[in-house]
Amino acid sequence: MNPNKLSFAFSLLAACSSAPYAALMIENDAETLSQVVVGDASLLSVLRAGQPLAVRTTPDDQLRIVVPLRNIDDEQIQVLTQIAFFDAQRRPLPDETNRQVITLAPGSTVNIESVSRSKQAADFVVRVTWNK
Repeated sequence: MNPNKLSFAFSLLAACSSAPYAALMIENDAETLSQVVVGDASLLSVLRAGQPLAVRTTPDDQLRIVVPLRNIDDEQIQVLTQIAFFDAQRRPLPDETNRQVITLAPGSTVNIESVSRSKQAADFVVRVTWNK
């Protein structure tokens, strides 16, 4: 096979990546935010994620996170969010929220937040999908 055709085939395969997709940030649409993942490519055109805030609570030393989500569409959208916590080595903890329905009016921003149940929580991921 021609090396140029092979190179094109590999680049085409790379462009067809599957879900989940990293959410685009509110502050800069060109950057991606790895702690917020979107489960459907069509959500990328209507949803932006802000800079996450992660702080330790006292006295329990649990991880509290707040992530803004913005609807940049001209129609109301409904999404499902779920937050999972990980330890310092990015191993999943048995600490995951239930899926929450979030309704976002056109142009609105909603903060989603959660507090880990474990002191070992050091990182997190927010999963966002359409509420179908």
